[in-house]
Amino acid sequence: MSLNEFMKPRINGSLLHNYIGKQVCLVGLPKNVENSGNFFTLTTCDNQDVRIQMQAPINQRISSVTEVHGTVTARNSLQCDNIVVFPEGSENFDMSLYQSSIECMLRCPSLYKQGGNTED
Repeated sequence: MSLNEFMKPRINGSLLHNYIGKQVCLVGLPKNVENSGNFFTLTTCDNQDVRIQMQAPINQRISSVTEVHGTVTARNSLQCDNIVVFPEGSENFDMSLYQSSIECMLRCPSLYKQGGNTED
């Protein structure tokens, strides 16, 4: 089985348009959670606002750094498959450093391999 099936590249908001229809991982700060819990906005490490659509209403408080795994549906929209909410007190998470790591992965893809074959 290939790990490529499970690969979710870490990207920022400005790269979303390159991944429409594909699985990705976004990290950012949530805001504007709709009362229904079905949608919220995630401000990514490059200060882009991305509309996140949940498969089921959010049943937890999200106010700290949040990681969203899902499928890009449009230039600034993502259908969420999984959400990881960092614990309260994660305000020390350095978004600019995370942005720098995304840029480094793009510039040097051979140094940051994503996916592969489990039979290697």
